[in-house]
Amino acid sequence: MRKWSLGALLTSAVAASAALAGPAPAFATGTVIGADAPGALPGRYIVTLKNRTAGPSVRSLGTGTVVRSFRGFAGFAAEMSAFQARRLAADPAVRSVEQDRRIRVATTAADRQVAVGVPGAGRRGGAVAAGVQKSPAWGLDRIDQRGVSGSKSYTPTDDGSAVHAYVIDTGIRITHAEFGGRASYGYDFADRDGNAADCNGHGTHVAGTIGGTHYGVAKKVQLVAVRVLDCYGEGELSDVIDGVDWVTEHAVKPAVANMSMGGSASPTLDFAVRQSIASGVTYVVAAGNEDVDASWSSPAAVPTAITVAATDSRDRRAVFSNYGSVVDLFAPGVNIKSSVSGSNTATAVYSGTSMAAPHVAGAAALILDASPALTPSQVRAELVTNATTGRVTDRAGSPNRLLFVKAPPAAPVIATSRVATATVGSSYASRVNLKSSRTGTWQLAGGSMPPGLSLARNGAITGTPTSPGEYTVTVRFTDYVPQAVTRRIVIPVAAGVPVIDGELPVAQAGVAYQSRLATVDHRSGVWNLAGGALPAGLSLDATGLISGVPAAEGGTATFTVRFTDGWGTTATRECTLLVTPAAV
Repeated sequence: MRKWSLGALLTSAVAASAALAGPAPAFATGTVIGADAPGALPGRYIVTLKNRTAGPSVRSLGTGTVVRSFRGFAGFAAEMSAFQARRLAADPAVRSVEQDRRIRVATTAADRQVAVGVPGAGRRGGAVAAGVQKSPAWGLDRIDQRGVSGSKSYTPTDDGSAVHAYVIDTGIRITHAEFGGRASYGYDFADRDGNAADCNGHGTHVAGTIGGTHYGVAKKVQLVAVRVLDCYGEGELSDVIDGVDWVTEHAVKPAVANMSMGGSASPTLDFAVRQSIASGVTYVVAAGNEDVDASWSSPAAVPTAITVAATDSRDRRAVFSNYGSVVDLFAPGVNIKSSVSGSNTATAVYSGTSMAAPHVAGAAALILDASPALTPSQVRAELVTNATTGRVTDRAGSPNRLLFVKAPPAAPVIATSRVATATVGSSYASRVNLKSSRTGTWQLAGGSMPPGLSLARNGAITGTPTSPGEYTVTVRFTDYVPQAVTRRIVIPVAAGVPVIDGELPVAQAGVAYQSRLATVDHRSGVWNLAGGALPAGLSLDATGLISGVPAAEGGTATFTVRFTDGWGTTATRECTLLVTPAAV
């Protein structure tokens, strides 16, 4: 780990002015936050500056060393004496100095029931087909309905595939079957390397609830392990802050972060989380498991984060769950089955607000997948607005809101049965439509499109047709749930405006005559006389045949014929027919 001298990083205007003024007065001292907190680490401190330009204005206050600097906000972690820390806390450029300490996961260890390596473990979570999961874990069954009675199914509105979920925890076993290759390493701040593998199980369990194939709320979300806690589910506050800082710098948006951990109040951690939320990452945090007011815990007390308390299968606040006005939502958190790190098929049943929070993180991913431009405050508002109210008992002053994941809408209905007529040789654009707008894709499910025309994924039919006819095809629309519907539609293609070949052979008076009118493309249709008169003795029938015996006198006749094809398209042409005198 690289360390820097405070003297190398920090300079002071205070001492400079003191030198000009003569003998320096006694050093002022300030308050170090959390100096007597449980798990405090002697000689380890986290410093937050008031702004990024403050560093050069702060003087080295002894032989302390900077362990690491943060990027998401102006601050650093340092090693120094308690006296040096108090002196630094008094500097006007410093926002706060906080004692580093131990922090741990928010799980009730007594409720862990592990089933490691069981063949097919987790498959009892129910298979997923066409967007509907049958016989899911009870938590999933609960969150997609208003009433407490289970429907034995889970049907989410989306899959979260466009969203990255950052699991700030003990790491993730990314090869677990639940993740299907969607899990990856971010960074390991516990060991300071790029291998954020899980040797505890907690992070893998949380990830499984966020986005596991069978146990997850958002079944195709991209999961990223940010390891800040060790194999015992514990870590240093400065490492946790570093993990939050990393997410601020590296998150691929739309993004949600889950923090199923907590401890006593930490202004520095709260500040780091607020800064990360301000960067556009939605944060979901556990309320904690001490059965106390969560407003005294961090990061549970961050007002812009989504703070989650736990319920059991009867919608009662879990006996261990923290509570209070800072709680935004309740979610299932008792006897929650999910993946763990023992093997690629291992599962376990855990209880804790650690298990409640990832239900909400998965729900946030579904919202962001459908509306990726939403801000963290808008995601929070949608979750709160959609929540089931009036169900949770023993709330202890917490808002009566239980997580609800919207059920998908009814299957779409295709409104189009016949599109506008296209014309051979002419550019064409039309589309197939639903009775009500819905996000999804169109495709050809049967038959062949007219030559020259194609169906796009957005339902547009475009091109330049080359062959007339009435084409019947089957189209399929698949919405985002996904739900698919099909319908047969007709695409008529007219041959275009007919062109009449008006050249007629010469007739001779007194000699039987026959000649048939035609279009240049030999189209079928009906002919009639539109103007003028044929030579005496000749007539035109509906098939275009001019026939008869011209009268004895010769001469030239000019007349107009009309042709109407099977599409109702008409054309006219003036024709001239020469009748020569009878032979002598």
